[in-house]
Amino acid sequence: MAVETRKERLRAILWRTLDEQLQSEAGATDPSGNRRRLTGPWGAFFDEHSAWDGTTQLSRDLYLELKGQFDDNLIREILLAAADVKISRTTLAKRKIELLQATAGRHGFEIVTSEHQWILRADRGKGGWANRVERLAEPGEAGAVSNVYIASDSTLADTGRMLDEAGEDDLFGALLGIPACCREAFDRSKSLAAEKQNDFVPYVLENTCGDMPYDWRLNYTAQYFGFSLLSFFPCSFRCPAAAAVADSTLSMLAGCDAAWAKRFVELQQTNVLYTENGGLHLFRAHLRNGLIAYDPRDLQSSEATELAYLLKQGDRLEVSGQHAVQVYRGSTKIGAVAGEDTCMCAFY
Repeated sequence: MAVETRKERLRAILWRTLDEQLQSEAGATDPSGNRRRLTGPWGAFFDEHSAWDGTTQLSRDLYLELKGQFDDNLIREILLAAADVKISRTTLAKRKIELLQATAGRHGFEIVTSEHQWILRADRGKGGWANRVERLAEPGEAGAVSNVYIASDSTLADTGRMLDEAGEDDLFGALLGIPACCREAFDRSKSLAAEKQNDFVPYVLENTCGDMPYDWRLNYTAQYFGFSLLSFFPCSFRCPAAAAVADSTLSMLAGCDAAWAKRFVELQQTNVLYTENGGLHLFRAHLRNGLIAYDPRDLQSSEATELAYLLKQGDRLEVSGQHAVQVYRGSTKIGAVAGEDTCMCAFY
């Protein structure tokens, strides 16, 4: 069956199922008997032009309960899913799943988990991040994780799991709130990314035109340092659809905790040198005239790699292009990094 035909057939089946469910619910129709417009994840699923509602109120009580229990990016995802903005997916070990399940029960949202558990393969140079699965876990094996699907109701969570496990990346991505252009870019690049560490930064950069700096709202590389407004790789670092998602997310986070939202902005307004195996390195200094003059004490690296050591010895980065930088200490050049696995992502 052709891909488009299969997708449309699945959409039609889900539409009928959802229609039957909505007809049985109070408030499903307006006073004229017409079904109300779908919003949230279902709105994005059936209408590609459906936009995120940045006025949605996130639960501050839920936020306060999650603080200290989960990392900031996952807290963002839980809050958005619980508020019916999108569904979210993450991987968690058994103890964290139990903690999240108890929280969901208290705050009225739902989670479902994958049938299987996996052992993840840690990426080289990325501080413990894992974008790939190593293998299926043995029963009770230490380090095993499950996929966890978070949503405002069980139908959404179950649908997300079904689409994900069926390999329907585009339809699943719609429920995740990912714009169509970014889902299409993901589909084009996923086989290439899988040949390495399943990281899409090089392909996003390749698709980004114009001079640096890029749109700071789309600094997805900031996730490796703790905060990002996006849960997905944008199709480019200038994508207006992804920027609209980031704007809405920031507005909702600020409504929940303005100081917390400010930390997302501060980390996204940075410059990140990405390498496939030598780590990611974050600079808080501005890019001016192709140069980043930085204090090595302010440099953050995802791991203590050889490149991290080199950058700590320097105080100035000369950016020659998207895939080439030179490292200086004073007026002396002390090293260079270049090639397709080197990506200079400047947002500041």
